[in-house]
Amino acid sequence: MTQKNDDIFKLRSLAIEKKEARENLKEDISETKERLRPANLIQEAKDKALDRVQKTGETALQGVKDNPGKVASVAAAAALLALRKPLTNYFTNRKAANDGKNDANSEE
Repeated sequence: MTQKNDDIFKLRSLAIEKKEARENLKEDISETKERLRPANLIQEAKDKALDRVQKTGETALQGVKDNPGKVASVAAAAALLALRKPLTNYFTNRKAANDGKNDANSEE
């Protein structure tokens, strides 16, 4: 008789576990469906991208704080490189203007 009662108890326990597992599975499926909606995926991607950009910015800022001399020299080199053509044109035009003045002065 005891064996029969133990079997009945085990079956009831298994039935309860089965019911709980089904309920948990239904909840998990509904949460997954909600998470996989396009709007939610887009928002999650935006949040992750924003976090990455913020971490990268913080790392870059810390690098600037740690190496201000290197950053200043790189910034100056980049500025000179970007302004190379305008500066060349400016000095060429200035030289041409001065040469024109010198030619006018030598004719007098």
